[in-house]
Amino acid sequence: MGSLVFWLTAVIIALFIFVMLVLVMRFVAGGAATAEPPDPREEDTADGLFGNLTPAFAGVIPESAQEKADFAQLLRRAGYYRPSTLGSVYALRFMLLFIPLVATFILALVVQTAYGFPVLVGGAILSVLLSIVPRFFVYLRQQSRIQKIRHRLADMMDMLSMCLSGGLPIGASLDHVAKNLANFPALSQELHIMQRQAEVGSLKHALNDFSQRVDIPEARQLSSLLSRGDQLGSQLSRSLHEQADHFRETRKQMATMQANRAPVKLTFPLVFCFAPAALIMLMAPAMLDISDFARNSETVLGQSQLVRQIEELDQGASFDVGQTQFNANAEPLTE
Repeated sequence: MGSLVFWLTAVIIALFIFVMLVLVMRFVAGGAATAEPPDPREEDTADGLFGNLTPAFAGVIPESAQEKADFAQLLRRAGYYRPSTLGSVYALRFMLLFIPLVATFILALVVQTAYGFPVLVGGAILSVLLSIVPRFFVYLRQQSRIQKIRHRLADMMDMLSMCLSGGLPIGASLDHVAKNLANFPALSQELHIMQRQAEVGSLKHALNDFSQRVDIPEARQLSSLLSRGDQLGSQLSRSLHEQADHFRETRKQMATMQANRAPVKLTFPLVFCFAPAALIMLMAPAMLDISDFARNSETVLGQSQLVRQIEELDQGASFDVGQTQFNANAEPLTE
């Protein structure tokens, strides 16, 4: 009976892992950045990973309104713009926390009593770690996406400068550049969103929202430059070209600084990996000599003590021959 429950629990855990992998792949594929911005009609009808149960599962995770607002901003920076994405992540965190706990409780009942408490502790730790995985994945995706935008921002500014110098307005220039940056979907998506916001509202609002979504100094400088040029009516092509050269020079300086830091960072693995081997090679001959010397000293000392004891025994030994007493050296003691 116990083995049957054990294998049943193992099958349930395997099915759970498979379902979670499918859901995670669906979540990743659904939030992948594309060249086109998300369709509002699709956003309104999306229910999340678990359908109508997504809000119920998401509400179990206890977090304040400020924490949820910060995480929603993090999702935007990671490229997830659907309103249902926030609830999907929280629901996925709940499932990764709840189901492993249930499986751990069942396993604790099946195994022997001596292993029950370790199984519970290990299962609780594993559940907590699994519940952190979705948020950590969003953070890593946000870092990767921001880095890709930063690397292509100078090229985008050069293209935008050429469009403006050719007589195109800012809105048409943004749309043309976004279409020609299809190989860089993250930056292309941001430009499409900024261009649509500029059409619906104002360019100033679109630029402010762009700087908040990307949240890097280069994006804020670009937003300030375009906003100032739009307000003052000044030529933007030369300013954009100079700013793009400045961004490239800054990236070059950062790369040089990271290259200079590399030897210092390599010092720690070198010390921990090669220092023990070098110490063994340098100190082994001396340690072997000291060991041999100590061994020889103990041998000599033991031999000298043995000889001394034999001499003492010889000096104390005496025997009688007739009426004459002799010592160990055959010298007469008394007559």
